[in-house]
Amino acid sequence: MEQFIRGTCEDMCPKSEIDLRIRERLVHFFETDSGAGRTRVPAPSRMVKEFSRSAADRRQPKAWEIRTPRALQESLYYLLTIVLTDTRRPFHQRYEFIFDRMRAIRQEVVIQNLSGAEALPILEPIVRFLCLSAYRLCESPISEFDPKICAQHLQECLKKVLRCREELSKSQKRTAPYRFEMERLYLAFNLGSPEATQWVINRHGTTVPELQPLLGAQLECQRGNYFGAMRRMWVFTPLEAAVASLQLPTFRRRLLQQFSVAFQSRVQTVPLEWLETVLHYDGYERTFLPDDCRHYNLQLVPLAGATGGGVGDRAWAVKFEKAQFDAQRSMIPPRKCRSIEDALERCGDISEILLCEFYG
Repeated sequence: MEQFIRGTCEDMCPKSEIDLRIRERLVHFFETDSGAGRTRVPAPSRMVKEFSRSAADRRQPKAWEIRTPRALQESLYYLLTIVLTDTRRPFHQRYEFIFDRMRAIRQEVVIQNLSGAEALPILEPIVRFLCLSAYRLCESPISEFDPKICAQHLQECLKKVLRCREELSKSQKRTAPYRFEMERLYLAFNLGSPEATQWVINRHGTTVPELQPLLGAQLECQRGNYFGAMRRMWVFTPLEAAVASLQLPTFRRRLLQQFSVAFQSRVQTVPLEWLETVLHYDGYERTFLPDDCRHYNLQLVPLAGATGGGVGDRAWAVKFEKAQFDAQRSMIPPRKCRSIEDALERCGDISEILLCEFYG
């Protein structure tokens, strides 16, 4: 029978790593004394264990190098209340540091084979953080944020959380106030995925009221009604809407391709203002619609009867032609939505949102 290590370290970082990284000058900015001015003085109390890849030639870690479940929770709490709110550095740099330290936390959850009851309070805030970061950094250049890596880790975390919840539901040891929150985030992140839809339906059926908005949007996608899916998105919770909005470029592209067939005409055109509404271009995003149409090789023509104006206003229409739509063009990256930004702002303390069960 495989033996798992049970950690005994009660600090955010083992002393051996603290000594090594101070000696080798590998202390991160967020691990230095914030009151030391320009001189970056290492602060052992602010140091959090960094991620280290497992390798065949590495020795097995000792118990005192592995944090206890309580220490893992304390590390997570510190990252999401102190580091995340430290505005001395831009969000993408905070994300990079927190992401690495969270990988180390997740690694120790696996090394210790923590039970579902021990793992969920650790993994659920990580899921929320990755959802928020995937949305908040969606417009960042690849040098600052890699959306594929973030998505990969978010998917892994979500599936691990759902397995833990299933394990606990069988033993009836957990009655959380956020019972369906992770299922909802799983559906929102995988909006349009038949596999995610089928998993949730097999697990919970189709009559759970808490899942209805998400399942409804999923079923609209299966029918090819992407307008209906996007319309349902705006009744999601702010975090669900944020992560679901990452699918907007995909839905918009598919709708434009459908319109290239349905509205093909030699003389008829479709007003740009109507497309704004149907494709849910929100706030400042409207200014991108003409260029997005051109990206897929759609022709813009002056709207009949309009006077003056330029490319940036609504005095334009789109002439759809099936043969002209360029389905080979790369996908337009996601953008932030004004309504989602406002909703997240109204939620208040972002740390409390991510750590809701810590405050419960």
